Amino acid sequence: MSDTDSLDLTRIHDAYYAKVLACATEFLGRDDADDVAQEVFVKIDRSLDSLREPSRLNSWIYSITLNTIRDFSRKRRVTPDSLSDTRLEVDGTASAVDIADAGSRTPDELIERRDMMACYLDYVHDLSPAYRDVYVLSEFEGLSDAAIAGRLGISRGAVKIRLHRARARLVETLRRDCQCYRNRRGELMGEPKRP
Repeated sequence: MSDTDSLDLTRIHDAYYAKVLACATEFLGRDDADDVAQEVFVKIDRSLDSLREPSRLNSWIYSITLNTIRDFSRKRRVTPDSLSDTRLEVDGTASAVDIADAGSRTPDELIERRDMMACYLDYVHDLSPAYRDVYVLSEFEGLSDAAIAGRLGISRGAVKIRLHRARARLVETLRRDCQCYRNRRGELMGEPKRP
């Protein structure tokens, strides 16, 4: 989309809906992703006039998406009745939140996992915009370095450096602020370090 087209809500929806839905599905599962995607576009519609730089539309939409996913994860509490509705795998393939045998999870385990994902999204959100843009396009959208370079108008070398630095900052933050462990299934989990 060109900058002149970028502020048309219909075009934004057509260009980004599938990407927003895929990102939400990766974190929350298909059923919840539909609700989150709708909420994202309601927020976009409400605040589209506040976007000062149309060239930043992509990162602005992904910031709204990640914030909406994070807020949804925090608000939602899993009850035994909702376990059958929870979907944590995407098309049976591995993803950032791929969880084997989700149906046998206890409500506490599901809450713990959602809290951990909300915390992770907070750390991604706290990256500087240059690092966050590259990280989101790589990790959530699955773009190659060349595709990211083309989309952001920077060199592949800059993409590689920013992606490396974003990952290094996330690891540093996680080591500083989180206590990581493996649960009984062998999945990597984390919780805030206690003072």
